[in-house]
Amino acid sequence: MKLETIKSFILIFLIGTSLLLTFGMWNYKPSIELLSDAKPEDFSLNGTEESIRTLIEPRQIVFQVLNQHYGFKNPVEQSDFFKEIQQWKLYNFELEKIEDNNRAHDVEITFPTPLPMELLDNIFTFQVNNLELPIWSFDKVYLTLDKELRVIRVEFPSIDGRDKAVAVIQDRKNYEELASYLEKQDLRKLSVFKNGNDRSIYIPEGPIKLTRQTKTFSKINPNNLVDVLFSDPSIVRQSNYTNLGTTYFTDSSQMSVTQDEARIEYISPGSINENQEPLFAEDLLNKSISDINSYQGWTETFKLMDINTNENVIRYQMYYSGYPVFSPLSIMEQRWGQRLIEYNRPLFRSNNSLSDNEVTLPSSDEILDYLKQNYKLEDINDIQIGYQLNYEKDENIIVYEPSWFIQQQINKEWIPINPKENEK
Repeated sequence: MKLETIKSFILIFLIGTSLLLTFGMWNYKPSIELLSDAKPEDFSLNGTEESIRTLIEPRQIVFQVLNQHYGFKNPVEQSDFFKEIQQWKLYNFELEKIEDNNRAHDVEITFPTPLPMELLDNIFTFQVNNLELPIWSFDKVYLTLDKELRVIRVEFPSIDGRDKAVAVIQDRKNYEELASYLEKQDLRKLSVFKNGNDRSIYIPEGPIKLTRQTKTFSKINPNNLVDVLFSDPSIVRQSNYTNLGTTYFTDSSQMSVTQDEARIEYISPGSINENQEPLFAEDLLNKSISDINSYQGWTETFKLMDINTNENVIRYQMYYSGYPVFSPLSIMEQRWGQRLIEYNRPLFRSNNSLSDNEVTLPSSDEILDYLKQNYKLEDINDIQIGYQLNYEKDENIIVYEPSWFIQQQINKEWIPINPKENEK
């Protein structure tokens, strides 16, 4: 074979190979796109999924018997009882004007924040669908036994005291069950304290024994939340500051991790400039819950703490053993527009128990005496028993410390109080 013929074959082979490589490059898609596109479906914090019905629970349920007040000894029992009430079917829903604010009721259910009436059929069960609900809000529900008709009358008063919605629970079994609670079986007597707004606050009498719990915790990797919060994680940059923590950022969004790695604070300033209109409460809740559910972000027990439709802000509070946890690390907060604008949440998950010690809290009489001596009673908005959360990064433990707490009128902040500490 002549040399020229061999050269021609080699040239044709090289040209063909070049064409094949060029075609392959045109049709090649780098794997990095697959990584960023996969995160909404594949990513999980391995928490739970929640709903409006599971996230909204009362702050307190009070039974009134012969001018005395009683409550559950254990908040878990209260939660179980409320879940039962949510299943009771309500009939004859109507709207009325309030004519008498001093009517006696058998049961008073109080929620931690005013709830728009549009949420009512998400919380309770009604005989009919598509109720025409008013635009006002409520934070209490009253139940009254009608002993003549043997039904339960239900009232949802507006927070301004002008209007109310009424309904009837007709099931005889529900009537008998509520009547059995009013016989004071396994209930604790409550003392009454009038706050600065002349609202009655009910606090448990007698010795209160709770457990001081020490647990290990595992950290939630902030890189996982980068995958959730940034639309294109591949362009996110990272900066580390010794005294401030770590910041992940793009030109339009930023996520900061606190120095102790216990919390993230996310903000998307670009979204603030978009047209922001107040959302309906149901829409705001559904946006927030759907977002957190999408990556199973309920890594502890959380309940609705506050919903502000004027600012499109929603807050959830951590609970432990049925009691609220008071700490900056116990709050999950979101602000919404068309998209998520701000998001703050804890970065840890409680694990195994290392120790538990029984703690006897001061009695209600001791607390009230202490408050009268050290505070202006008109400055106190609320009183509750709960847990203080102590996060100890270096030892990899969190401590749930039981305590009494008061909420002040001015700043609405919760602070722990202990009369016995002043005696030391």
